[in-house]
Amino acid sequence: MDFPEYNFDAMNEADVREEIVAPLIRHLGYRAGTEHDVIREQALSYDRSQLGRTKSNDPPLRGRADYICVAGGRVRWVIEAKPPTDPLDQVAEAQAWSYANHPEVRAVFFVVTNGREFKLYETNRGPTSDPLMQCTYADLQAKLLKIENTLKPENILRDHPEAIVDPGEPLAPGLRSFARIVSGRMRATSITPAMGPITELVISITSGSVERSADGTLLVNYATLAPLQSLQQANVQLGLSEVQLVSTDRVISVDKDRPTVLSGARSIVIPRGMPMLNMLDWKTNLTPVDLLTSVTIGASGYISGHTFAGSYDSTLTMSGGPRLFQFRLLGDFEVQLT
Repeated sequence: MDFPEYNFDAMNEADVREEIVAPLIRHLGYRAGTEHDVIREQALSYDRSQLGRTKSNDPPLRGRADYICVAGGRVRWVIEAKPPTDPLDQVAEAQAWSYANHPEVRAVFFVVTNGREFKLYETNRGPTSDPLMQCTYADLQAKLLKIENTLKPENILRDHPEAIVDPGEPLAPGLRSFARIVSGRMRATSITPAMGPITELVISITSGSVERSADGTLLVNYATLAPLQSLQQANVQLGLSEVQLVSTDRVISVDKDRPTVLSGARSIVIPRGMPMLNMLDWKTNLTPVDLLTSVTIGASGYISGHTFAGSYDSTLTMSGGPRLFQFRLLGDFEVQLT
């Protein structure tokens, strides 16, 4: 966007609209008749009680909003332009707010400008609140990124998602009936038989979900990422890179002394001749025979805020030919839900 120098003393309100406001709106990605629409000169009417102010210089009972920008056909914000000779005082701010707050508009933000100066407000804070951002025309280029991050269609839609009514029972206080796992970790505290490196191991939980199964009980799915490539490959082979646990509970416990209990099990055959990490010597070898691997996982925890934390107990059994190996791993976990 270009920022030419202007002689504001020689400009009127129409000049401010055409030379400054309209290019800014286009730069942000709004066009009349598109998904991200621009409504110009929208006539509005309201009774005086809607204006929030009752002085003789209040906006008229019939008004006209200069620009209403509509992101994605649903989220609106308003720009009110003034001539450069007008101050951006409480009267100008109240007028712009009255348009933004009008029942036919319901804008989330409003901007008031006289070309020389810009002020951005959040509508629900009222007409007398401090601006979220203000700058002079000379500083507009430096502030452009902040304006884009707030008012571009994709960003305003990101910050004002469409409301979704969730008819289900909440998983826990502050959660919906479905929750995403956004991050977490599993930390090993002991292993039998003893293996030094494993007891210092931290596995990342990268994503997942908590929901209810068809019978209404809890169903947890999560994905893991090991810090070593060889160990991650072993997790994939053993089916531990993506895990599903179930519980007989309907909600996540908030009581540390009565935690939610989860469990899961999986069996996989690893064919002979496949490269696989040997956790006894920490080397990758080819499997000499078909290996039947069975993994059982038990976990228990409780939620505080959006953090679900507790302990886990997992057992890995590998059998092939006359030999049988079994490892038991204990540790703790913590995941963030949203």
